[in-house]
Amino acid sequence: MGEIDIFKPVMDNDEEILRIYRPDRVRAYFGTIMVCLLMCICFIPIIIAAFVAPELESDIGMAIGCIVFLVVFIVLSILMIALWCNKTIYAVTNKRILIRTGYIGVDYKSLNYDTVGALTVNVNWVDKLIHRNTGTLSFGSMASPMINNANYRFSFLYIKAPYEVYKDLKNLIDSKKDTETK
Repeated sequence: MGEIDIFKPVMDNDEEILRIYRPDRVRAYFGTIMVCLLMCICFIPIIIAAFVAPELESDIGMAIGCIVFLVVFIVLSILMIALWCNKTIYAVTNKRILIRTGYIGVDYKSLNYDTVGALTVNVNWVDKLIHRNTGTLSFGSMASPMINNANYRFSFLYIKAPYEVYKDLKNLIDSKKDTETK
């Protein structure tokens, strides 16, 4: 099944896909690994303290528990991001914006052009750190407003060339709105 066919269940008969985007896997995995590393840094003092001062048996048990927790957390995090990357595809049609995502099941979200009230691009420190020209585009509407850029309900996460995609989509949305008002 091709990427275009994946959207067939939610597309209108007269709707056609203009562009397809996918999240950058390297960026997605790197962000996940960064979170895992931060978790490890938080637990390292507990683990070291338990092995340096082993006079209490419960301390060693707690250290082993922390190590097991960290290993399970890291494995599950990497598994979740792998599942998410495999299911996530963003599409721009002649009528709306479509987002296909999920971990085990498949979820579709759509946003009609006439309801888009805001479009923002965010390139954070992780995007800058890995030098892969990635970022996030977020779409705001009356039904799903962006509050301090924290609402990622309608977002293209970790896409390549975010500023170019932003310009492209802004022009498309503005032209669709202009033709509807005339």
